[in-house]
Amino acid sequence: MQKFTNIFIFFLSLWAISTIVSFYFDVYVLFPFTLLENNEIPYNNLIAIRLAILATFAFYGLMHFLHGSKEVYPIHFLKTFLFMLSIMGLTVFLKGYAEVSLKQWLVLLFFFCVATILHLATGSKNRRFGKK
Repeated sequence: MQKFTNIFIFFLSLWAISTIVSFYFDVYVLFPFTLLENNEIPYNNLIAIRLAILATFAFYGLMHFLHGSKEVYPIHFLKTFLFMLSIMGLTVFLKGYAEVSLKQWLVLLFFFCVATILHLATGSKNRRFGKK
């Protein structure tokens, strides 16, 4: 399971790096390698990402107040953000600012599955936020 998880992380990292680099060449890419013709990210995606960032910040802020400052493994941050992106994306899509394509639903499902795999693959030592 650990090898499978590492493959997921490797390819997601590669995708992220290539998307960042392509921006500097005026090429705009959405997951999974969808080129945007008019350089506009769909509004639903922007709102979902914004809310996911805020929800992740709120989660770690609450954990700080409840448990104090603890070191968190990068994998914990990644799975927390992907869970928040899935939850916020679902709520934004259901609220219905615009029509949501099947492809967008599948991307949302993909990120939820990756977050679940990361959660299951990390040991309980990496999973816990509270005191040991």
